[in-house]
Amino acid sequence: MRGLLLVGLMVSGTGCLMSGNYHSAKTLNKGESQVGMTFSATRYESSTTDPNTGQTTTGAFVLPNVIPEITYHIGMADNLEVGGRVGLGSLAMEGDLKYRFYKSDKLHLAIAPAISYQSLLIIQGVGLRLPGILTYELADNVDFTGAVFGSTTKYSNVDASNSDNSLGTFGGTLVSTGGAVGFDLHGETFSIRPAVEFTRYVARLDGDSDSAGFNVVNMLVHIAWTGGKEKKQLDRIERKIDALGAQSTPPPPGPAPGPGPGPAAAPM
Repeated sequence: MRGLLLVGLMVSGTGCLMSGNYHSAKTLNKGESQVGMTFSATRYESSTTDPNTGQTTTGAFVLPNVIPEITYHIGMADNLEVGGRVGLGSLAMEGDLKYRFYKSDKLHLAIAPAISYQSLLIIQGVGLRLPGILTYELADNVDFTGAVFGSTTKYSNVDASNSDNSLGTFGGTLVSTGGAVGFDLHGETFSIRPAVEFTRYVARLDGDSDSAGFNVVNMLVHIAWTGGKEKKQLDRIERKIDALGAQSTPPPPGPAPGPGPGPAAAPM
């Protein structure tokens, strides 16, 4: 039951948790960058059981993320990109590294480990997240994406040095596991990625053997713009023009002909 205090404090202090997976398993090419926004609405559900009667009560509510998360990523090398996101509504930031370890004609597999920091006004948390992502190309402009992920976040009192502060008892750990499915509709420079994900959270306060669990269903839409492709297209056009110019240049003239034969000798 005390674990529910940590859950209630997180939701009331920030308005929402950060959304889960918004990635595709595809990675940006080297030099390309992408900026995006994630809009979401989250349904929180928890169940409590009365120890005296054994009756279970389930409560749920839906909380929209009014302020979208802002994301930015850049391609660093083949199959590797780095970036992160800022969630003003959840008072959190996260940095991640995505590595695509498998690629075929249509199938892409990647992992995107991340580290995050969240300020809950009176408590703060540092978290680790590890998603595994699958993307399958259904058509030229449509991909299916699925993901499984797990995370752990350690929360502590912001003013831990003040021993008289009773809010220090709200320190604890929040562990989650979940999965997500969605689609990626994309053009040359713009993409929109609707998805739905289910996450199971378990919260435990420090020094307390009890834990509180709750379920989250998150419906999100991620939109993104990719830059850097225009320069590559101009470079390709310039190389083609140079190649055509080289083909149309006439070959250099050959060596000048040598002197002709001299006059014939007069007969004797």
